[in-house]
Parts: sequence; structure tokens; C-alpha cells
Amino acid sequence: MKILNNLSVLFAGIIAITMVGCVGSDFEGTEFPGNEFTVEGTAISALGVSGDFDIGKADVQSVNYTVNARGGAISGVEVRITHPNGSAGSLGTSTSFPDVKSVSLNDALTATGMAIDDVAVGDMWLVEYLVDGNPTTTSFSINTVTTFKSALAGLCSGKATVTAQGGAAATWDGNAGMVWEGPVTFVRQQLNPNDDGEYVISTQNGAADPLDDISFGAYYAGYATDAQGSLPNGDLRLRDIDNKLSITGASQWGEVFSIENIVVDGATLSFKWTNDYGEGAEIVLTRDDGEDWPPLN
Repeated sequence: MKILNNLSVLFAGIIAITMVGCVGSDFEGTEFPGNEFTVEGTAISALGVSGDFDIGKADVQSVNYTVNARGGAISGVEVRITHPNGSAGSLGTSTSFPDVKSVSLNDALTATGMAIDDVAVGDMWLVEYLVDGNPTTTSFSINTVTTFKSALAGLCSGKATVTAQGGAAATWDGNAGMVWEGPVTFVRQQLNPNDDGEYVISTQNGAADPLDDISFGAYYAGYATDAQGSLPNGDLRLRDIDNKLSITGASQWGEVFSIENIVVDGATLSFKWTNDYGEGAEIVLTRDDGEDWPPLN
């Protein structure tokens, strides 16, 4: 979490602290020396700022912070939040300290009167404290991210069914029809959601370890393996260019993968992958957020 530091303001704030004399080395929880501030004899500190706003999970309280105050008596510290478009509002007032807070994107939208469609990935929200209505010299920012960047990244419930291709190891074709089911995660490799999407695919083995796995879980069923080194890795990536899916790169064994039979049905995406070694599987992915997949092909 970035702390917005303005040297001139901080310098003035340090002078004010020295003059008021209410902040000492025993000021509890001062994580950012010189970043505390004073208002009429009261010192305030913003502590433990962590988390981001998530467009994909707007109701999750994912940003945490603590308001701490020492010194002169005050009636309360109000937390104000402002979107880059200028919309602003209150996240409430703290009257006892230290006060641990948790805030979701929905809380910010309610406070500012905005809608989810008004928010974009990369928006930086400004959070400021007011002591008895007086603005302070400390602020911090909250970044806006999204679970489903480029409409793909995020969590899915996956089902992989081994298909016989001929030419592969006997073990694979002999296990045709075997099924694996479990969580699948799309991890976006670019930050800009307007760029072409490139993703690392992750599944979970029996010990719930997240492993890179472009087979979408099929290797668990085809070979009964649960080790990272036994799954196809290399520089394999799932790519989305203008809603066209492909698998780029090659595995650590030099295998090249391809996708076909892509079907989108609401929150369910199905397709078949094969590789030039002769392995293949039918994959069904259901988005955990219940939203529809885009019109992929």
C-alpha cells in the first residue's frame, strides 16, 4: 500500500509536532515516523494500511487500517474517501483509539454515491482523516484491482476428463475417461485489463497445494501425479486475444498444446486441449462468481 508523502507537508507536520510536544517515542504504533500529524494538540497516526478494492469482490472487506490518537481531547476522527473523479464521502468516525477498521469497495461506493460501473481497474482512492472537522496532513491510497481481469482471471470450479488420442504413453490412453475435479485459478500476467490476456493456470493437488498446470487438472487423472515437476510447466500460457483462446509456449518436455471445441454457456466454459505428444482432455470450467464468460472462441 503506498503512503502518499508530500515532503513539504511532512516537514511542516514535524515542526508542528515538535512545537505541540504531544508526540514522543512512546507514541503507540507509529509505523511511519514523521507521518503522524497534529490538530490542535492531538496527534493522529494511520497504521497498518493493507489490501485493495476488488471489483470482482466488491462486498468483501479487503482493506484494513487503524486510526490512533494521542494528546489533546477530541470528539472524533472522521475518515474521508475520494475517488479520482472527485466523488467523496465519509467512511465513519472513530471516537476511541486505537480503532481498527475494515472497508470494502461497496462501502466506498455507498459513501461516495457511485456505482460499480463508475470504477475502473487502477483507480487510486484517496483516504484522509479529519479531526473535529479539521483536515490533516496524512493520507493513504487504495488501489482498485479486479478478480476477473480481461474477463478471465479468477477462480473456477474445474472438471477434467482424460481422452484417448493414440500415440501417447500407454498409461494416458489407458486412463481415458478418468476424471479430476477441483479449483482452477487463472492468474493474469499483464496489469492492464485492456491488453491481450495471458494467464498462468493453477490447480490444486490432493494436499491443496496450488500448482502451475496447463492441463487444467487432467494430469492428476491421467497419471495420478500430484507434484509440480510432473505437471506441464515450461513457459506454457493460456492466451486470450479478442476472445480467441490459445495456448502458447512449450512444456519442460518440449510439448506444444492446442485448444478446440470451445463452448460458452453462461458461467460455464468447456473446451478440449491436446498436445503433440498425444495427450488430451475435455475441460469444463464454471466461474465461482456466477458471472457469464465472454463470447470466447
